[in-house]
Amino acid sequence: MKAHRIPTIRSGLAWLVTACVVPASLTTVVLITHNYQHERAQRLRDSIATARAMMAAVDRDLAGAEAALRALATSPHLDSNDLAAFYGQALQVLQGQVANNLVLIDARGQQQINTLRPFGAVLPASGNPPQLQTIFDTGRAVVTDVFVGPVTHHPLIAVGVPVVRDGKVRYSLNAGLFPERLSGVLTQQRLPADWIGTIYDGTGTIVARTHDMQRFVGTQAGADMVKHMAQASEGAFESDTVEGIAVISTFSRSAFSGWTVALGIPQAQLTGALWRSIVWLLLATAALLAASLGLAWLIGGRIARSIRELSAPALALGFGQAVSVRPLNLKEADEVGRALTRASQTLLQAQYQAQHDELTGLPNRALFNEIVNQQLALGERTGMLLAVLYVDLDGFKAVNDAYGHAIGDALLCAVASRLRAAIRGSDVAARLGGDEFAAVLMHVDTGAAAAVAVKLVESLSAAYPIDTQSIAISASIGVAESIPGCSSDSLLQRADAAMYDAKARGKRGYAVASSPPAQQTNQRASAATGRG
Repeated sequence: MKAHRIPTIRSGLAWLVTACVVPASLTTVVLITHNYQHERAQRLRDSIATARAMMAAVDRDLAGAEAALRALATSPHLDSNDLAAFYGQALQVLQGQVANNLVLIDARGQQQINTLRPFGAVLPASGNPPQLQTIFDTGRAVVTDVFVGPVTHHPLIAVGVPVVRDGKVRYSLNAGLFPERLSGVLTQQRLPADWIGTIYDGTGTIVARTHDMQRFVGTQAGADMVKHMAQASEGAFESDTVEGIAVISTFSRSAFSGWTVALGIPQAQLTGALWRSIVWLLLATAALLAASLGLAWLIGGRIARSIRELSAPALALGFGQAVSVRPLNLKEADEVGRALTRASQTLLQAQYQAQHDELTGLPNRALFNEIVNQQLALGERTGMLLAVLYVDLDGFKAVNDAYGHAIGDALLCAVASRLRAAIRGSDVAARLGGDEFAAVLMHVDTGAAAAVAVKLVESLSAAYPIDTQSIAISASIGVAESIPGCSSDSLLQRADAAMYDAKARGKRGYAVASSPPAQQTNQRASAATGRG
C-alpha cells in the first residue's frame, strides 16, 4: 500500500489551474458571491473598528479633562475660599487643555467663576444643565449632554467633578467644550470625503459632524439610529441620514461617557466599490484560466522556496527575537521579509520605550512596579527582604526656572547616573516622573537600606557641573521595607510617605517608614504642593 503523498505548493497550483479550466463558470459564480459578501463584511468591520477608535479618542479627551479638573479641585485656594487666586490658577490650567473654559458652580446653581468672563463679573444663577446638579447629589463626576451655555449662548458640553471639603460637596468644577473641539477627532481619521462621521451624546443628540456641522449640531439623531444605539454598543445597519442619504451606518458607543460615534457609508459608494472588485475578480479569473501549467509549476516552486525561507524568521519574531531576512529573489516574499525585519525592530524598540524613561534611560514606573511585584512574590516564597528608596529632588523647580529645561534635563540625567552608581548591579533604579526617582534594593533590611540612603543623599546633594554652571540641589529619601502581603503600590506609598517625613525634617535627609501609613487623602494633597 502506497503512502499518501502530501501535496506541495507546486503540485497544488498545477491541480488548481486544471480544476479552474473545467468548471470555470461555476467557479466564477462562487468567487463573485463569496467576494461580494467578504468585501462587504470586511468593510463594515473596518468601519466599526474606525468608529471604536474615534470613540476612544473622544473618551481620552473627556477623561483628560476630568483628570485635570480633579487635580484642580484639590487647590488650597478653594480651602481658603480665595476665589480670585483660584481664578488665576484656573486660567493657567486651562492652557493646553481641550476645554474652552472652566466654571465653578455652587450648590444653588450660581456660577462663581467662569474663565470666559473677568473675575468679579456678573454671572448667571441658572441655565446650567440638570446633569451638573447631580454632582451635588451623588458626589460623582459627570459628562453632560449638549446644552446651550448660559454665558456663551452656544451649544456646548461639560465635564464636571465635585469639589469636596469636610465630606461635603461644596462646588462643582466644570470644563466646557465647544463641539468644534471634538470635531477634530472626526477629521483626524481622514475618512473618505463622502463618508459622514457623527458624534452623538447620551440622548442621541448630535455633538459634532463632518458634514454641515453648524446646521445639525444640537439636533436629534434619526429614529433608526436612536433605536440601534439603545439596543447594542456596536453594530451596523442600513438607514438614511438626516439629509436623506441612503447609507450603511456603523457605530460604537462608549461605556465611559454613554456617547456614540457613527460612520455613514453611502450605499452607492459601497456597492460601486464592490462591483469594481467583482470586475477585477472576473479579469483575474480569466487571466488565471489562460495561465499555463508550466508557469504554475515554476512559480509554485519559487513560492515554496521563499515560504520555507520565511518560516524561521516568523518563528523567531513570535519569540520576540531580532529578525533579519536575506533577499529571497521574489518581490512579495522580500516585502514580507522586510516587514518581518521592521516588525522585529519596532517590537524591540516599542518594548524598550514602553518600559523605560525616554530622558534618562532608567526603567519607568510601569516596569519598576512589575519588577518589584515579581521580587515581592519571590520573597513570599523564599523569605527574601527588599527595600524601596523613594527619592525626591529638593530645589529642582528652581533650577528649571533659573537655567531652563535643557539644564534641568541634563541635571536629571546626571542624577540618574549617580543613582545607578550608588546601587548594586542586582538592584534596580527607576524614574517615576518629574524629579522623582526610586530604587529597589534586593536582599536588604531596613538598616542596610538606610545606610544606602545616607550615602545616596550625600551623592545626590553634591554639586553638579553642567556646561559652565555648578548646580546645587539636595535630595530627600523615604525608605520602606517589604512586609508580608504588600504590593509595589503599597510599598511605594509607604516610601513616599517616609520621604515627606524627611522633607518635613528639613530636607536633604532620609526617613524610614515604620508601618503602613493611614490613608489621609486631604493631607497628602496639601503636602503635594510643597514637593520639589
